[in-house]
Order: sequence, then C-alpha cells, then structure tokens
Amino acid sequence: MNKLRRNLNSVRARMLMYYRARRLQPKIVVFESDDWGAIRSSNRTAINYLERKGYDLGQSPYSFDALESNQDLEELFNVLQSHRDSLGNAPCFTANVILANPNFDLIKESEYGEYHYETLEKTLLKHVDSARLLDLWKLGYNERLFIPQVHAREHVKYWKWMQDLRSEVKEALETYALGMCGVPKLVSKRGTSYYSPIYMDHEELMKRGIDQNLLITEAFELFEKLLGFKSKSSIAPNCGWTDTTEKIWASLGVKYIQGGFLQEHHWEDRVKYIPHFLGEKSKNGQMLYLVRNCTFEPAKSTKENYWHSTFNEVERALQLNIPAIISTHRVNYVGSIKAEMRENSLKQLNKLLTEIERKWPNIIYLNSTQLGDMIYQD
Repeated sequence: MNKLRRNLNSVRARMLMYYRARRLQPKIVVFESDDWGAIRSSNRTAINYLERKGYDLGQSPYSFDALESNQDLEELFNVLQSHRDSLGNAPCFTANVILANPNFDLIKESEYGEYHYETLEKTLLKHVDSARLLDLWKLGYNERLFIPQVHAREHVKYWKWMQDLRSEVKEALETYALGMCGVPKLVSKRGTSYYSPIYMDHEELMKRGIDQNLLITEAFELFEKLLGFKSKSSIAPNCGWTDTTEKIWASLGVKYIQGGFLQEHHWEDRVKYIPHFLGEKSKNGQMLYLVRNCTFEPAKSTKENYWHSTFNEVERALQLNIPAIISTHRVNYVGSIKAEMRENSLKQLNKLLTEIERKWPNIIYLNSTQLGDMIYQD
C-alpha cells in the first residue's frame, strides 16, 4: 500500500513540479550532489571479506561508496574545469556535506551502550588517501567548482544501529568490525539499512531521546567552524524532513531547501508524501524550495550512453524555461574501491556537459544558492 501511495503521489508531484515551477528566461543548469564527507564502505579488504561471506554487493553501487580521496576530488575538478558556460564559468557542484561520522572506538568501549561521533577532521586522520580533503573542498569553493552546504551531522540512523549492536545482530556486528555501519538495503540479508531518514516525526524522535534540534544545530556549527562561512541551503538525508526540521533550518539562517519533488515525513510505521515545486515558499514564508528535476547517477547503470537520459531531462526543463537541477550523488565519483566506477562516471559527465554546451551555447551554470538568490530577487 505504501508503494502504491508513493507512486500515485509521485505522478501528481511530477505534474506539479513542471506546471507550477518558477520559470526564468536564462538557460540554467545546477548540479546538486549529496553525501560528501561520509564514511560508508571502508576499503577493498572489507569488500572482499563481505563477498566471501555471501553478500551480493553488486546489487547496489553504494557497496563501493567510500570517503572521497584526494584523487577523486582532483579528477572531478579536472573535468569541471575543462568546461565553460556562456559567461566563462565552469560548471560547479553544490556539495552537500556530512560533518561527522561514528566513533567506532568509543562506541565499542561503551559496549555499545553510548553513541559517540567524531568530527570529519578526526575521521581524516585515519585516511591517508583523503588527507587533503578539506583543503580540496576549500580550493573547489574558491574556484567555484565545489560549493559545500550542510547535509547533516552524520548520515546514519544511529539509534537503530546501536539497538541492533546491543542486540548482537550478526550483520550489524560483522560490518561494525570492518568500520562500517551495515551494508546497502539491497545487499543486506535482513533488508536493513541504517542510512535511512534521520529527521523523523518530532514526537517519535523525542520518545527515543533524540533531539532533532541538537542534531541539526551541531551540523551547522561544525560546518561554519570547518569552512568559515554559513550554509544558506540544506537537504535532509534521504529527502526525509518535517515541519519541525524546517523551523530549525530557518532559525539557523537557511534560505533554500534542496530536495526532490516529494518530501517524505517519516514515522516508524508510515510515511506521508508532500509535493513541492521550484520557487514554492515554506510555511513560514522564510525559505524557498529548490526542487530537483533531473537525475545523473551513472554508477547505477551499465549503459555507455547513460548521459543521454539526463540530457533528455535537462532538455525538457529548459524547453519550459525551468532551471535544470540535476541530482548526482558522491558514489558516482569515488574510486578507492572500484576505480572503473569513477572513470565511467567522469566520462559520462564530460559527455553530458559537452552536449549541453553544444545544444545551448547560452547556458549558465549556477550553484544552488545562486539560483535561490536569483529566484528570490526576481
């Protein structure tokens, strides 16, 4: 029933997304990319171990997602810098970042009784190949290639994870020993993922002793301390958020809410789907919704011309004078576990950008806050 309800809501929301979206005369393309800074799969050794244990990792590209390396960022930047819009600007990624990860050592010391996190800076001390990650983020920002914004403090429903660790769930313990918070849902033998929405219904979170205000506020504080500027936009993990989430965002100075055309309000046993359109104002009137209308996830496809499906979506949006907002996750651009996945994605990205610039010589590349400011001032 939930799947049917979501499909029906999806059809209505897609129609609304195009019918009511804010129209702008310039031909605009925006890339929004999530999950940067988060750990996921730890390394190739861990992957080999899980494969021997019978996990079908090929069911999800997220099996090969990992903390981005120096090389990952450098190669992405090289592709972006090789392209220019009609104003001479390179395409840029609005990079939605995670500011903390679970502290596996302290959690184990507590015998899984207390959750502890570590800041991204501390995570990087354990990853030699990512030692220059923060410097590269800042370089990307200064060169207008990679614009960090807040995604979340951590991208893990840690209370559910901790519960399973205390209950000695084999899969949770097995992956914990590898420095991982489980495996993707499609790979899990239990059909479980701890990378599910964390901004659930306020009352449900309170029952579990989870302070959503603290979760979000600490993310923004860590972001500003790390990068030296405020995040004007944000996107909830898995596009799951509530009215309470929006009030907290607004109190922290957020002006633009990134997301898909369907907001998901999660309870433990049900989901409410809420449609949105580009330029729509939030209930308090303080924020605008920036709704993604294109998808670029080549890691999920084996097609050599996968880029063409994204190009068609871009064309549909631009024909209607709607900015093309492209959703593309970090998993496409990391290669420490599976280098060919990164190489293929960069090849597809290069082709997509080449064809966009050929088809629309007047194209303009913006980041999310630039687009939001343009709509806000229009």
